[in-house]
Amino acid sequence: MSQNTAVLDIGSSKIVCLICCADGKGGFLVRGAGIQEYDGYKDGRFLDTQQYASAVIGALNMAEDEAKVHIRSLHVGVPAPFLKLILRDGRVEVASRSRRVTPDTIEALLDASLDFPQPEGYSLMHSTPVEFQSGEGVRVDAPIGQSMDVLVAPVSHVYVQNDFKALTSAALDKLGLDADMYIGVPLSCGLFIIPPEERAECAVLVDVGARHTDVSLLRGNALIACETIPVGGGHFSSDLSYALGVARPVAEGIKRRYVYSLDYQDSIDTVRIPSGGILRVEHGAIQIIIEARTKELAELIRNTMQEMGVAITPQLPLYITGGGVALMRGGCEFMEKEIGVPIKVHMPWMPRLSSSNYASAFSVMDFVLHAEGEDASGRLEGMGHGSIFKKLRGFFTNR
Repeated sequence: MSQNTAVLDIGSSKIVCLICCADGKGGFLVRGAGIQEYDGYKDGRFLDTQQYASAVIGALNMAEDEAKVHIRSLHVGVPAPFLKLILRDGRVEVASRSRRVTPDTIEALLDASLDFPQPEGYSLMHSTPVEFQSGEGVRVDAPIGQSMDVLVAPVSHVYVQNDFKALTSAALDKLGLDADMYIGVPLSCGLFIIPPEERAECAVLVDVGARHTDVSLLRGNALIACETIPVGGGHFSSDLSYALGVARPVAEGIKRRYVYSLDYQDSIDTVRIPSGGILRVEHGAIQIIIEARTKELAELIRNTMQEMGVAITPQLPLYITGGGVALMRGGCEFMEKEIGVPIKVHMPWMPRLSSSNYASAFSVMDFVLHAEGEDASGRLEGMGHGSIFKKLRGFFTNR
């Protein structure tokens, strides 16, 4: 891997490019960052493909200018609406003379689990065993060195939509670049945010974006379910804009200042209008609007988890990230009462942009910086180098 690593994170309202290098202590330093807002996407389609391409180029140029380097390789994070998840069992006879499991055994298992018609319009990004069945029971770590006749494991295969790849490649081509790898953000973000011990059985990550909310279920180091809810932080602002008759930027400011569960009584919020003048709005009206939308989102999240087969108990590890509710004061506490599960917000400290609305970008960077090496408990498909499989050293075994 080169000294500098660049990643591109495609959000529903902004595109982020990061250029980082390892700090020698297991972390990394941000050398350059580029952020470009755009109209985003809806239902798995970009609203303005030309604007999308311009935003990609703008974010890359901004990061390069700050880092004073030229990007030569790039890795792209794929948001949930543009990916497909398929779970399939793999079964392979242990071929080594000693009947001990080796990295080659895991590789053969992954191949065996792909013995089904591949989804039309999608390309494979990465494959991860969910758990391994052995004579000693079920385990989430690879049984390297263990003696057995047959190795069995369900495998999580994550695919990227070809149209997403084509549009992204066309934008990058204007800069003479192509993506080395495409990485599913629900997986990278889950591994980045949720501690390994809490993923051992089952953990849920809720990522609230501007236009949608993604609910991802992880077990061990694998993504085992992912659903998108068409409600996000932008809907809160839209509700306020429509109900109060103010412009969207004004409504966004009102949303950001709001604090859940305060006793506003008959207090008034004074809002400055960019075009001039002052608007006086009862806090009680703002409270009704925001809390109604929050209750709806909480109900949708709870219903989605139940449809995934998740047991809604106080012991369930449930994490929230992204912008929207995660950044609204008292929002998580309000939602956890509605869902009935304690909600955790965990954003590993970053040297810059250390906020949960940049968690997905940093998760892709963290994933890439750990993604080359020796152990073969999972694999990535290198999109930019003739579909070469890249082994993952320690990433899927130590995360």
